[in-house]
Amino acid sequence: MIALARQYARDLKWLALGYLVILEAAMVAAILYWPKFRDNTPAIAKLVPFQSLQDLLAAVEQSGYWPYFAIQQWFKGCSLFGVAAVAFMGSGIIAREADQRTADLLFSRPISRRRVLLVRFAVLAVAAIGPVYLSSISAIWISPAVGERLGWAETLAASTYMACFILLLAATTTLLSVRSTNQIRAGSILVGIILISFAQYLVPGIDRWSLFKTIDVWTFMQIQAGQFPWLRAALFVTIAAAMLAAADRHLARRTF
Repeated sequence: MIALARQYARDLKWLALGYLVILEAAMVAAILYWPKFRDNTPAIAKLVPFQSLQDLLAAVEQSGYWPYFAIQQWFKGCSLFGVAAVAFMGSGIIAREADQRTADLLFSRPISRRRVLLVRFAVLAVAAIGPVYLSSISAIWISPAVGERLGWAETLAASTYMACFILLLAATTTLLSVRSTNQIRAGSILVGIILISFAQYLVPGIDRWSLFKTIDVWTFMQIQAGQFPWLRAALFVTIAAAMLAAADRHLARRTF
């Protein structure tokens, strides 16, 4: 099992490293831009076209650095870059074997299909979630450069909530990959779903049905206030587990 995990980790290491570098670079740039953004928030708010985005800026005007960082790091960075990373890394978890006609070779080993799936999913989860924690923790040390401070407790709590969201995306991609014969199709479907959900978020009246409503700035404001959304986080993990179970059942029946 360790050899199987190591082999798949080698396949993902450059994608995971690229994801971490992009996430870190975007986060550092956002932190360094904060003083200029803070001084020009009213002018910037007038240029924002959508009510939902105007509400995000209103939170920044009201509470300062924390909502700004939450928007830049978790709402924008980890969700959008995270979707791309999960789509690239997770779409081939099984579909690549069908696409390259190597499934028979993979499953001819004395290892069950379930174990292959679970080990690969675990590696994917670490590759997708690890950069969220690493970049968020580094922000604690970088923020004093602009005269601001992030607390360890709220930063780790917000990162954990975001990790539950990304775990849901990873499980969704895994199920799509198990059901696909082409890895590009599996990733494209996930990206399409997320783009539709973001478009939904921008439209008043139907924005509450968007996935992005569950990770907008108001959620992270609650976390900072000590009100962790346990029910929603548990729902993310439960749905992810159900999707992984569905992927396991489909893989057991699949003939490739």
